[in-house]
Amino acid sequence: MSWGNKILIGFLTFVIGISSLVYIAMKQSNEVIDDNYYETELKYQDKIDASKNLTSLTEKLTVVNNANELSIQFPKEAVNNNPQGKIHLLSALQHSNDVTINLNVENAVQSINKNKLVKGIYFLKIDWMNNNIKYYHQQNINIQ
Repeated sequence: MSWGNKILIGFLTFVIGISSLVYIAMKQSNEVIDDNYYETELKYQDKIDASKNLTSLTEKLTVVNNANELSIQFPKEAVNNNPQGKIHLLSALQHSNDVTINLNVENAVQSINKNKLVKGIYFLKIDWMNNNIKYYHQQNINIQ
């Protein structure tokens, strides 16, 4: 085999390899955690202030990951007057597994049934308002 044929085979192998990589890259999903990511980032100072409001309380928010449910214990002073807000469970694997739940606190506790959730890692984001004070909490949760 002449050196010209070897160069041609090498060049064709390179072109086929690059074409394969481009094809594979185009099939990958590039989901982000939030559809309105840029708008959310511009309002992030509100989240920082709401997090500071939560950390300034004497009681702390705790999340207990039981076998059948996710139990969120809120500070009593942050939920004493009909709080309004949402709990977001954002899946790290797939956007279609995301869950949003309206805040429905009874005795400063909200329970979430884990049967509705797909196993995996979630970003828990809790955003609520009580007595015109905003509160915000986020953490990672592993649902087994």
